Amino acid sequence: MEQETITLIVNGVERKVRAGPRTTLLEVLREELGLTGTKEGCGQGHCGSCTVLVDGQAVRSCIYLARRAAGRRVQTIEGLAEEGRLHPLQQAFIDQGAVQCGFCTPGMIMAALSLLEQNPRPGREEVLLTLEPNLCRCTGYSSILRAVLQASGQLSPSEVSPPTLPLYAVGRSLPRPDVRAKVTGQARYAADLRFEGMLYAAVLRSAHAHARVRRLEVSPAHSRPGVVAVLTAGDIPGRRTHGLLRQDWPVLVGEGEKVRYVGDALAVVVAETPAQAEEARSAIAVEYEVLPGGFSPQEALAEGAPQVHTGGNLLKHIRVRKGDVAAGLAQAEVVVEETFRTPTIEHAFLEPEAAVAVPDRSPGQEGVTVYVGSQIPFADRDQIAASLGLPPERVRVVQTTVGGAFGGKEDISVQIHAALAAWKTGRPVKLVLSREESMRVHPKRHATTIHLQVGATREGRLTAVRAEIYGDAGAYASLSEAVMTRTATHAAGPYIVPNVAVDCYAVYTNNPPSGAMRGFGVPQAAFAMETAMDILAERLGLHPLE
Repeated sequence: MEQETITLIVNGVERKVRAGPRTTLLEVLREELGLTGTKEGCGQGHCGSCTVLVDGQAVRSCIYLARRAAGRRVQTIEGLAEEGRLHPLQQAFIDQGAVQCGFCTPGMIMAALSLLEQNPRPGREEVLLTLEPNLCRCTGYSSILRAVLQASGQLSPSEVSPPTLPLYAVGRSLPRPDVRAKVTGQARYAADLRFEGMLYAAVLRSAHAHARVRRLEVSPAHSRPGVVAVLTAGDIPGRRTHGLLRQDWPVLVGEGEKVRYVGDALAVVVAETPAQAEEARSAIAVEYEVLPGGFSPQEALAEGAPQVHTGGNLLKHIRVRKGDVAAGLAQAEVVVEETFRTPTIEHAFLEPEAAVAVPDRSPGQEGVTVYVGSQIPFADRDQIAASLGLPPERVRVVQTTVGGAFGGKEDISVQIHAALAAWKTGRPVKLVLSREESMRVHPKRHATTIHLQVGATREGRLTAVRAEIYGDAGAYASLSEAVMTRTATHAAGPYIVPNVAVDCYAVYTNNPPSGAMRGFGVPQAAFAMETAMDILAERLGLHPLE
């Protein structure tokens, strides 16, 4: 694409940059000017993490073409603090605890700034309407609303600085250690890092939920401009699978092997620019033999069902027994029998998965350092080392700021691919997932079907609980065995129940893998049991709390 030089006035300074007809303002700010405080959460103008001001108006820089900003004033989060003094909005976000992971914070502050410059004392509803397009997964928004009202001088002194107890720590409100970096755009997430000579990776993923790869033709990608390497399963020097509990998840699926969900990785393309890597990825040809799949635990356990893995689709059967359930149900004067279903749930963290891997070629100390926002860096280290065929001490995982996780960044996603690319090319490699890739790749909350029988006396005393639970583990084990064990052990709720029988089945399917998410299997059980208790109370003519 034809590049041209344009002039922007960025944070009061005239800057000349190169931009093509499809270059976004976000790309210019982050990649050319190094202003990484502005984040990319979705790339589609939906989440608001990329919000900046152009001539005082809030715009989504991920879909705002750079050439449109030629000759105009662009203000980013880095331009708010003056000589080390925070802008009132930045200070208010600190005071009100409106910053957690911090990934949405720069965009949120810039959107609020646009409002306050037009209306210095907006009403509560106007603030909410202005910030509605900006997503935050962490805070629940109440603290953000208070921060904007504080910055506009609409909170009382006690609301700005609540009285504290005369204690050293407990009862005293303390700011997060990293909060200043987050409100000024200085916090560094993995996608913000740059190294000399850095390459960029893109991963080719399966288009089918269950299929055998008959042919994987990567030679067309090798000839594309800027391509340095195209890696497939045969390029993995060590173990070709990973997993937290079971190593059943392929790093890359090779010819003759099976893909088990839409998202399995087939090849890693490494190039000089992100655009070149993505363009070369699209040149790879894959021939599949599409196989029938199982897309619910019930389907997958049916006689003659397609086998996701050799050895059967039942990953684990968890049994919980206490007392005599048959006798307990026989004693019951009222029995509630219901089936409950909970869906797969996406974590929706604002920061897509990203990693930068840097090789070390020092003689006798060859290894790799991986910068990543992970929840289990030591498990990452061990799995990366196993796939590279290196001892763990030769792999270093550096924890970057994490833009939300909630359990969704416990499994391997980008870590091994980035490390393999760096190891093979001898240069630093950055791999950042798009929002679409992120939603396909990482494990979700388990979908469940829970059949409950709950027995009680007329006085509301529980006599027995029987539960049959089916959890959708998806294509790979991840943490399903541990998560579904928690579902099973919490199936009867926090109640004194003398007789309990639970049978819980974690089942392989051709859906995306399921793994850790806040509550770790308990919310599904709580939903079912608490709803059953409400039904039981209604039948007994009691208040649910009784």
